[in-house]
Amino acid sequence: MGNCCDLESTNQNRPPPLPPPLPPRNRQHGPAHQYEYIVEPPQHHVYLDLDQVTQPSSPPPYSLHDLNLPKNTLSSGRGRGNDGRRTIRGVQTQRPSMFTPENFTRPTQERVFVAAIDIGTTFSGYAFSFRHDYLVDKLKISTNMWAHNSGLSAKAPSAILIGPGKQVVAFGYEAQLMYANLVENSRENDYFYFNKFKLILYNKQDLNYKTRIQDIHGKDMYAIDVFGLVISFLKNHLLDRLKGQDSSSIVGEDMIHWVLTVPAIWSDKAKQFMRKAAAEASIPSKSLTLALEPEAASLFCKTFQHAVHGNSQAAIRKGSKYLLIDLGGGTVDITAHKVHIDGTLQELYQATGGRWGGTTVDSEFQLFLFRLFGQEVMEKAYRKYPNEMLELSLDFEVKKRVFEPKQTLAVAIKIPVCLHELFYEINSMTIAESVQNSTMKHTVELKRDKMMIVPKQFYNFFDSSLTCIVNHVHGLLHKQDLSDINTILLVGGFAESHVVKEAMRLNFPKMRIVNPDDCSLSVLKGAVLFGHDPQAISSRICRYTYGIAITIPYVPGVHPVRKRQIIKGNAICDDIFDIHLRIGEKAEIGKPRKEAVYQAVQGERLAILEVFASTDPKPHFVTEDTCFELGSLVINLTDFNRNENKVNVTLHYNGTELDVVAREVSTGKYMTATLDFLG
Repeated sequence: MGNCCDLESTNQNRPPPLPPPLPPRNRQHGPAHQYEYIVEPPQHHVYLDLDQVTQPSSPPPYSLHDLNLPKNTLSSGRGRGNDGRRTIRGVQTQRPSMFTPENFTRPTQERVFVAAIDIGTTFSGYAFSFRHDYLVDKLKISTNMWAHNSGLSAKAPSAILIGPGKQVVAFGYEAQLMYANLVENSRENDYFYFNKFKLILYNKQDLNYKTRIQDIHGKDMYAIDVFGLVISFLKNHLLDRLKGQDSSSIVGEDMIHWVLTVPAIWSDKAKQFMRKAAAEASIPSKSLTLALEPEAASLFCKTFQHAVHGNSQAAIRKGSKYLLIDLGGGTVDITAHKVHIDGTLQELYQATGGRWGGTTVDSEFQLFLFRLFGQEVMEKAYRKYPNEMLELSLDFEVKKRVFEPKQTLAVAIKIPVCLHELFYEINSMTIAESVQNSTMKHTVELKRDKMMIVPKQFYNFFDSSLTCIVNHVHGLLHKQDLSDINTILLVGGFAESHVVKEAMRLNFPKMRIVNPDDCSLSVLKGAVLFGHDPQAISSRICRYTYGIAITIPYVPGVHPVRKRQIIKGNAICDDIFDIHLRIGEKAEIGKPRKEAVYQAVQGERLAILEVFASTDPKPHFVTEDTCFELGSLVINLTDFNRNENKVNVTLHYNGTELDVVAREVSTGKYMTATLDFLG
């Protein structure tokens, strides 16, 4: 391992700094590229039977005392009781299940072998380590090396070629080359080719099991099948590698704990989608952990810095606070952490970010090529000569990574022969002649088979991405909770760019900017660390306000008339949002939370809990525009004839996902369910 690179600020021969930060935008009405909360559509009910759940061997992680609240206080439980107390509504019909019932006590056996899969927008891969190696050297983590024309890489392009029988034909570099050969031999019609498909989960607000995505030629498949095939391929590739190393390997699939990385700024629905895709790849839910990408990167950086520098000199040490920017190919995740004395990480502010990653630079370069060669030429080239256009993309990827902001020499990129030929065929002149007669002659020069792009123009390819990142970080550092942070960590593949690092130094000269070795693998390797030690994250900040729909006694002049209902002779106010967790609140992971008490309607066999979320810290009604329903938990009561049949409920974080726990007080029976956002 090399040393961590602390970047110092200088003022020598640099391009002018980026413009000052833009004023804050309204989160609901910002531009398309800005991160926005995604409002989930209403979901269906779940049907769960308390009578079928057995008592656990250890108590659930919440207090078991009941709250004795006055009858006229704000109550939990949207009900039809006769006095406005904490009452759950009775249910007359059963609905399709939206929740996955689980035993409350989850497996805690030691994880002998941890394998992490990181599906990125542009590159994907896997890493793994044995428990005995982790205990001796936490950084002894293995990755696969994927072969390509220029050598070996620890990640492969996120490209998959799927055959007519919906089987994986090739993945990564091999998929790119095989697909290009199929096209040039006019044999591609029977195949599906998906590239950079991950962004579908960021863009799709109505994501569900039946969501279909289109391949490069517009043919579609179920998204769940595509992601499941990718996960299955990487899983089987790892298993085959283990068998290849030792045909008598004792590592069985039941001994492996899998970790799947997800961006922190994704919607809960997109995260749930990845869990379901893993199930399609025959990874059981009990053997899978979802790891938030910036948290995984933080764990790797903390472990790496401690191993290299010790606690006293490390940028991430006990008691320190820092901002971590995970610069991926598609999205940029930004979060803030504090390191506790015990070494665990506390999230200081909910994860934010946007679609400002390295593919933004690629898009700017594509626009430049379309201006240079014309739309007709470019579309024909991609359609008829994909091999040559692939080489052009790979050449640009390399130049993008090594380009220096203070570079004075033009950037040379080889022009595919097909572009020369197609341009002359369509325009009856050479591309060099065309450039000399256009305004582009000041930004690019044609020399034989090369285009020489002037440094200023090449730097401009980064402008859109960097402006969004810098402005967003400026805004975060002005937050009261983050104003004392003086360290910024840059991780992810896009963080390898010299332009990105230079922009951060220029715009945040008082900050310590840290760009660790292996920054492009920090998420992947950190996910392995998280798999071995899931308690490494002590708390997170809620991204939404979570609660239950309830009723309370109607108060004239206080409650709106439209919410007034008469139930069994009593006036009640319906649709009240009873808050369990508030947006921006620190939620301790695995720590007890006080139960909310619900009153079931006497004589009703079924009761319902309607779980809502909101982007508002203080929602009043579940019908407000900021609110959306996550799911409805239907409970089969066993002691339904009691005068007061209480059901106590708590919402809490179990790892990276939200759990709902209900307990029937009279019997002591309980159930737990993880919210399913997909329908």
